[in-house]
Amino acid sequence: MSRPLRFDGTAGLIEMTDADLDRICYYLRVAFANVLQSGGHGSVNVGGSGTTFGSMSDTSRTQRVNTGSNTQPAPGTGTETDASFTYKQIITGPSSPSDNTLNTEGFQIIDGTSGTIAATEAQIAATVISQTIQDMRVGDEVGTYRVSTSNPGGGTWVDMGTWFIDTTYTSTTTYKLWLKTAHTSIPGSNIYPLVIDGVAGLKEVDIITSSDLVQNVLLPILQRDLLSNNSLRYNQQVTQVSGVARGTISDTRLSGTSETQNNPPAGTDPGGADVYRTFSTPSGSAANHNVQIFYMI
Repeated sequence: MSRPLRFDGTAGLIEMTDADLDRICYYLRVAFANVLQSGGHGSVNVGGSGTTFGSMSDTSRTQRVNTGSNTQPAPGTGTETDASFTYKQIITGPSSPSDNTLNTEGFQIIDGTSGTIAATEAQIAATVISQTIQDMRVGDEVGTYRVSTSNPGGGTWVDMGTWFIDTTYTSTTTYKLWLKTAHTSIPGSNIYPLVIDGVAGLKEVDIITSSDLVQNVLLPILQRDLLSNNSLRYNQQVTQVSGVARGTISDTRLSGTSETQNNPPAGTDPGGADVYRTFSTPSGSAANHNVQIFYMI
């Protein structure tokens, strides 16, 4: 594996370790989170544009009534669909960084034949991009989504809007889509990879989110992973078949039924205008009707 080069005060040019890459990978995740927040490549939405990956309906039990000129049997409760939600992801990516961009703004690696050369898109994908995606999936989660009824905590999560509303006869629970845009602290240290400079030769390059390296080289390559791999894609199903769970969503219904009557007063003679009513009303506690898992594939 070809890794970015850096200066070491003792050893000279050395390859960067995973620990050396921690901070640059973090800044890349923040950059990707900014793209998602603006609705760009890889972003997830409800009912908008993109590729559909799931759907879910909010259902509830309803009150029913039987009416007549004499005592009525209980009708039993009904059901209704209160709302339906369709989930989509924008599975698009930018074009590859040009050779000139890779040569002048991308990092340098050691090649067994040519010495120091600019890393190719594939070599960058196998190092910095791979580590970044791993941290997104099972690390600090910056640049990824969760679905929850409250802020997941452990960093900065942006409320991206309603994901699902679970309505019962007596209550409503709202699930939100949350995007993590920053962690509680920035990992790693400021260790700078080397790029080629036509005048100065090898030089250290900035790694912050707004840097040319992140914006013009690393971010496009990370976004292009959407086009060929599933690691940044999402799904929602009853059964999670792979990947990393990022939320459980439940459509619930009240589990009991109350039967009541509204009849003319006892002891009165029934008349033509008298109406006997028997109600079946949802009651009791909420029980799961349909449970789905939101997850990274």
